[in-house]
Amino acid sequence: MAATTFRVVDVSGLAEARAWMRYTNAARMAGWCGVLASPFSLWALFWTSPTDYPYLSSLLFVPMLVAGSVLISTSVCRGDRFVKQLMSAGIGVRLAATGAYIWTGFVIYYTVVDAFHYWSVGLQLAEQFTSVGWDAFQPPYVSNNLITSICGLVTLVTGNALPTLFVLFSLVALWGGYFSYRAFCVAFPQGDRGLYGLLVFFLPSIVYWSSAVGKDALEQFFIGLAAYGFAMAIRKLGVKPVVICALGVAGATAVRPHIGAMLAISMLVPFALGKTRGGWRVLSIKMLLVPILAGSTYLVIKQAQDFVGVESGDFKGAVENAKQRHFDTAIGGSVYSEGESLPRRILQTPFLAFRPFPWEVHNAMSAFSALEGLALLVWAWRRRREFRSVVRNWREPFVGFVLAYVLLFSLAFAVAISNFGIVARQRIMFLPLFLMLFCAAGAAKPATPADAVHPDPDFQRPLPVPGWRQSLS
Repeated sequence: MAATTFRVVDVSGLAEARAWMRYTNAARMAGWCGVLASPFSLWALFWTSPTDYPYLSSLLFVPMLVAGSVLISTSVCRGDRFVKQLMSAGIGVRLAATGAYIWTGFVIYYTVVDAFHYWSVGLQLAEQFTSVGWDAFQPPYVSNNLITSICGLVTLVTGNALPTLFVLFSLVALWGGYFSYRAFCVAFPQGDRGLYGLLVFFLPSIVYWSSAVGKDALEQFFIGLAAYGFAMAIRKLGVKPVVICALGVAGATAVRPHIGAMLAISMLVPFALGKTRGGWRVLSIKMLLVPILAGSTYLVIKQAQDFVGVESGDFKGAVENAKQRHFDTAIGGSVYSEGESLPRRILQTPFLAFRPFPWEVHNAMSAFSALEGLALLVWAWRRRREFRSVVRNWREPFVGFVLAYVLLFSLAFAVAISNFGIVARQRIMFLPLFLMLFCAAGAAKPATPADAVHPDPDFQRPLPVPGWRQSLS
């Protein structure tokens, strides 16, 4: 009698293989979108308004920047095919977004855009440099002055090269997405890395608003760097993770002091009170680092207070400052919640990532934001179980850090901002961390060293489809 043959099928492995196939196809599609959009993006980048800015030097420097980014990504992504795909496709998509931003700024907004202001001031600084030298670049090198100083320094090297400046800032933001992805892989080794990678690299608002000269691109980079350093420090305390995290927080503070303060506060509490692994040695190092971190956090908060003009401990002054900023941003055709009370604005905090809602749309730009916000809301609702499972692990230091930062950011911007244009642009500073809460799939434990070195093992070898070629007799 012939032996009966059974086919063993690993359903979970098959589902995982199909999911990764969808992710790679989506990344490949994004790359092709960048390629197909290249005729428009290159035209918009170099020739949107050639009478207003020269383009010859950019024809040399833009390919150099792109080639340098490709070479670096090829080196650091060696052995990780998926993130290499993300970076390659991200460069093409970023170039398209940069061209679209320049075209929109000239054709629709008639250069009344912050990015063009930074560029023009940078040109003035470069001209002053020929007569007064380095005295043209006056401190403090924070906020707007930092951006204009960078523009002036780049102009000294490239000449009047608006496209070069835009591409430089856009690629810096792209690397911010890379560090956010690495932070996710280290902090949540069992999380949905493919889904998170696609979102943090290709979510339209993140791509568009950080593909221009300005603070948003630099904040995207420094927040990702800080998160990556903190995730590695939680996994294993060492000099390198602490230095990386400190550089990220310092950079974020230099660009926007209040964002640096939010990062520092969000890291301090989970690091000091969260679970400790590694025995007495790690605990003793942690006890030494907490006072240093607390002192650094105080300095960052003090700088943020000086920046916004609020005295330490002055709660009434902070409320009045928030009211004034709420009033100051109530301009243009994207105003919302004008005249609403403070408690009502606080109640709207959980919806910051999803606004404007469709009934709040007043122009084309807010319509695009509403469409993305609605899609994010539906997506978040469908992944509410994953969100709850992550939040239950709030005592894990990295989860606590993400939750604290998202809550602080949402509360501050919901209370102080009353313009959808500003919200749509500046919320990209919290979206990379916010999206982690829905992609971590409840895996809140720290990564092993192998996960940190090879965060994408499914793409270092052929994807398995278990069971189909195995049989039992």
